[in-house]
Amino acid sequence: MSLRDLAVLYLIAGLACAVAVYRAARPDGHGARRAALSAALCVPLWPIWAPVALTAGRGESGARPGGAGGEAAARVLGALREGVSACVGTSFEALLSREAASRIEAEVTRAAARHAELDALLRQSGFDEGAAAARVAEIERGGGGAGARSLATAHLHLENIRRLRAMRDRDARALDELADLVQALRTQLVLARFAGSSVEGVGGIVSEVWARVEGLGAAIDAAGSAGYEEPIET
Repeated sequence: MSLRDLAVLYLIAGLACAVAVYRAARPDGHGARRAALSAALCVPLWPIWAPVALTAGRGESGARPGGAGGEAAARVLGALREGVSACVGTSFEALLSREAASRIEAEVTRAAARHAELDALLRQSGFDEGAAAARVAEIERGGGGAGARSLATAHLHLENIRRLRAMRDRDARALDELADLVQALRTQLVLARFAGSSVEGVGGIVSEVWARVEGLGAAIDAAGSAGYEEPIET
C-alpha cells in the first residue's frame, strides 16, 4: 500500500469520526458551532481527539470542545502541511522537508495527547479544585473533628490538583505559541517563494520552531521520567 493510499484511509477515518462526534454532540442552538468545531478537529486529529470528544458528554457540560491544546495542534498541523507544500521544488525544501515536518507533527501530536488526557482527568469530580479547597477550609475551621494529619492530606490533594492544572495550562500555552510561530513560518515561506527572498531570511524562524518543538518534547520526557504525585482522596 502506497503512502497516498494510507493518507486517503486516514482521511476517511477522520471524516467518519467527525460525523460520529457531531452526531453524538446532539447540537442545538449555540451548541451547533461547538459541535462543528469538535467534529472538524477530528479530521486531522481523530486518533487523539475522537475518544475524548465522544466521552466528553459524561464530563462537565461547560468544557470546550477540543480544548486549547487540540485547537492549537490542529493549527500547527495545517500550517505545516501548507508550509511543506510551499517549499517543494524550491531552495527552501531543505529547511522544511516532509521528514522534518513529520518529526514536528509527532511531537505536537504527543503534546496534544497529553494535554487532552490532563484536561479529561481534571474534569472528573475527584480532581475538582474548588471542592479540594473547600475541604481544606473546612478542616482548618475544625469541621468534623479532623486533625493535623487530615489537614496535611487535604493540602497535598489540593496542591496535586493545582500542579496538574498548571501542567495542562503550560502545555496549552506552548502549543498555542508554537501554532502562531508555525503559521508565521508558513506565510514567510509562501512570501519567499513568490517574492524570491533568500534562504537566510527563513532560517531564523525555522530555528525558533525547532527550539519550541524540542522544548515541548523535553518537557514531556521530563514529566514522564519523573512521574507525578497521585492526588490523595480525603
